[in-house]
Amino acid sequence: MTKGKRKSKYDKARDKAYNYYFQRWRGNEKITPAFKQKVRVTRSGWDHLINPFHKRTKAEQTRRFEILPLARKLLEEAQTFQEHRKNQFGHYFAFTGYIGGRKIKVVVRSKTFQEQKYFYSVMIVL
Repeated sequence: MTKGKRKSKYDKARDKAYNYYFQRWRGNEKITPAFKQKVRVTRSGWDHLINPFHKRTKAEQTRRFEILPLARKLLEEAQTFQEHRKNQFGHYFAFTGYIGGRKIKVVVRSKTFQEQKYFYSVMIVL
């Protein structure tokens, strides 16, 4: 690479997370015990991490990218969800737990309570 063309920390984290999300996780989902079904990993979940309704700083996005593997682990181990909300867009289920020494929250959504669930977001809980 020529001088001035180095990738930023954000760009490196985004690229690594993109590869993890689409090449290692998507298509290899396991059953989430809380739902007794797979939580699908889709483009809409990725788009929400990159372009949410509420603008996020690159530092916040980078933190979320870095904990994607923890989100997967939490979904694969969770026996129950801690929160459920409903609005005009659908149902949202939140899983909270300590994984890898960090407390994280993973949000899953679906159109109805019983329909297929989809990964939506992940965040570090302070």
